Amino acid sequence: MLKIKWTDRITNEEVFQTVKEGRILLKILNNRRHSLIGHIIRHNEFVVSILEGAISGKKVMGRPRLQYLKQVARNIGADSYTTMKRTACNKSRWKAANQSKD
Repeated sequence: MLKIKWTDRITNEEVFQTVKEGRILLKILNNRRHSLIGHIIRHNEFVVSILEGAISGKKVMGRPRLQYLKQVARNIGADSYTTMKRTACNKSRWKAANQSKD
């Protein structure tokens, strides 16, 4: 499309500026993730009990991976899972928290 060769040393930001676009895929994924978690927390008590449970097994070496719920809490600006859960129970506050990050 832009006839950029793979051997050209151009950063992704330069390409995005050339086509005047942004990283919209990450915004779409975050919106879908937030709407799914909000729906699950508000409607499915059984699934919430599964989400809050601990996983058995031994720890792996290295830095721990970012957990799904902690990532969602960080994206909306909540400091903990309980704060995120309280926000998700109120649908209007949940939508407002997700709209402000776009």
